[in-house]
Amino acid sequence: MSVMSDVFKGIKDTLINATNGVDPEKPINVYLGTPDAINDWPAAVVMPEGETDLLVAINGNTFKGTMRISTFIKVGDDADGWRQLFDYMDPIQGTKSVIRALRADRRLNALVDDSQVRSMGKPYKAAEGIYAFDLLLDYVVSVA
Repeated sequence: MSVMSDVFKGIKDTLINATNGVDPEKPINVYLGTPDAINDWPAAVVMPEGETDLLVAINGNTFKGTMRISTFIKVGDDADGWRQLFDYMDPIQGTKSVIRALRADRRLNALVDDSQVRSMGKPYKAAEGIYAFDLLLDYVVSVA
């Protein structure tokens, strides 16, 4: 499996494990790349962001890069939609928090050496009844 596939799997596992306790029947759906359609909510779309960097290290190579994680929820009305989206954005508490889940498992299920949420964009309305926010996750993986 490629390094980037491992990073995606680590993000996916981390997010599903963190949100599974909220509603075991409805953990977050995580997609690599832009899907043709999203029919199950909540959802996260993971895409490589910018250039990856391959640094020569003493024991081999260190691969570092960034993933953009876009989180989407679908709710009927604006007031409730924004409130529910904030549950996924909260950086400190909340069982649905994407940021909290990523910070709690910086090694992404032992598939990377380290990761860190670099930034979170402002929330936006992606379409009628669909609310979203993006964040950037930097990661480092040592490759022998």
